[in-house]
Amino acid sequence: MTFIKNNSYILLLIVLCMGFSIIGVTKSGKEQNLTEITIMEGDTLWGLALHHAENMPKEQWMKEVMRLNELATVTIKTGEDLLLPTARTMEDSQNITQLAGDNR
Repeated sequence: MTFIKNNSYILLLIVLCMGFSIIGVTKSGKEQNLTEITIMEGDTLWGLALHHAENMPKEQWMKEVMRLNELATVTIKTGEDLLLPTARTMEDSQNITQLAGDNR
C-alpha cells in the first residue's frame, strides 16, 4: 500500500497511457476517408451505394452522402461532383506501408 501511495503518479501515467493506446487503436482501426466522383448519366444514390457502401448499410451510406453533400433529396444530377464516404481499414494501411517499403 505504501508503494502505491508513494508512486501514485507513475500508476496514473501508466493508466493514462493504456487508455490513450486503446483509444488510438480503436480509432485507427477504421477511419473514414472521402472520395470525390462525378455523376454519370444513369447513376443513382442506391446504385452508388451498391458499389461503394462496402459493409455499411445502404440506407445509412446514402444518408451520409446526403449529409456530406448537403443534399435535401436523394436526387442527383449528371455532371455533379459528390463526396462519397469510403472506409479505410487497418489492413489497407498495412498494405500501403508494405508497398512503400518494397520500393527501396
